Amino acid sequence: MKMRHIQSFPAILLALCLACAVISCEKPTQGMVIPTPTKPSQGGGSDSGGGSGGSGGSGNSGGSGDTGSSDTPTSTGTLCTDIGQKPVVLAYYTEYSTEMPDVTRLTHINYAHGRFGNPKTGDGGIVIAEHGKLQRIVALKSQNPKLKVLLMIGGWGAHADGFSMMARDAAKRTAFCKAVKAHIDNYKLDGVDIDWEYPTQSADNETGCDPSDTQNFNLVLQELRETIGTSKIISFASSSSAKYVDWSTAIKYLDYVNVMTYDMGAAPNGHNSPLYRSSRFAHRSCDESIAEHAKKGVPIDRQVMGVPFYGKSKKNPTEAEKIFEYSVKYYEIPDILEKGIYRDKPLKTAVTRVFDGTAKVPYLSDPLGNNVLSYDDPESVGIKGQYVKDKGLLGAMFWEYRYDDANHSLLKALVQGLYGKDKVL
Repeated sequence: MKMRHIQSFPAILLALCLACAVISCEKPTQGMVIPTPTKPSQGGGSDSGGGSGGSGGSGNSGGSGDTGSSDTPTSTGTLCTDIGQKPVVLAYYTEYSTEMPDVTRLTHINYAHGRFGNPKTGDGGIVIAEHGKLQRIVALKSQNPKLKVLLMIGGWGAHADGFSMMARDAAKRTAFCKAVKAHIDNYKLDGVDIDWEYPTQSADNETGCDPSDTQNFNLVLQELRETIGTSKIISFASSSSAKYVDWSTAIKYLDYVNVMTYDMGAAPNGHNSPLYRSSRFAHRSCDESIAEHAKKGVPIDRQVMGVPFYGKSKKNPTEAEKIFEYSVKYYEIPDILEKGIYRDKPLKTAVTRVFDGTAKVPYLSDPLGNNVLSYDDPESVGIKGQYVKDKGLLGAMFWEYRYDDANHSLLKALVQGLYGKDKVL
């Protein structure tokens, strides 16, 4: 980011020093909105560089702050100098969670959600849902000093809109980067996770998009790194397809990529998250997704493989076909299998767990052998943890913490697969 030359008058310098001193002492301000920068947008309003949850809550929208950083400048490096403990065990933890996470089994937490103050225009600061909960998450570092806590910005659907409009406008990009830095400083965070689903694509026709998104995303990442420095993490949640991003450029600024290796299929004609391509269902697998990202320029050791703590049933079934909702949380599985009950009601039909030995994931079958729910359980999650370790990936992440059962069966299986023990400490 180019700095304008300013002539040095003693009075101006003194005023600037006093202003910076005041800013550095300020506490997080509730509902702060970033003012429109005085710096004009270059070339008009457009610039070209050559993948859940509700909107929820209230929060701090970030301040203007100082765009500079005392960290190592990007002229000597464009990546974070400390991304944390490896292998990574990363939980997405949302504002809807009520239980504090067990940080003895986690290395990283991405707190969701951060949203644009004005989703339709890509400005208005970044609002953090249930910001008090974020503060309590950061305080958990007293139990695990190595823990890294990041703010996740974005998600799926209209409430996660704003990225395309921000990225195509130079002034809005600068405001966005300043807002991110303000939150990192105010909440003592370790970085930011960008969940833009997806550049050049509209999420269910609810979000803005533009053909220039991919190139503009590079400009966002470059300025974001220049703004927050190299002591903070920048990660990105990527589609399992590895599409929509210019990886050769983006990977210069992204410390690692959270590959969303889920939502790749659903009952009755697919698996939600097969480790390997099933002989029964012809669609993408986790293994293929990881390989595709590597082929496009994301190093294996900078990929974090996604594990879903939920399953997928048939989408939009008829009333006669419907057994489950489209998305079923793992904590609902024990009642289904052990009691024949789903959401306090008896199942319409008996179901049986079947393990796909090729895909390495289970599914629930009806008496006719139909796949009625594809999901992950401790067996498949443990296998995925071992795969991540054997493959040399950076680690594993999961969506989301509150979907596990009361015994944290999936998280324990993941840690066991990655670390060979019950905890990461």
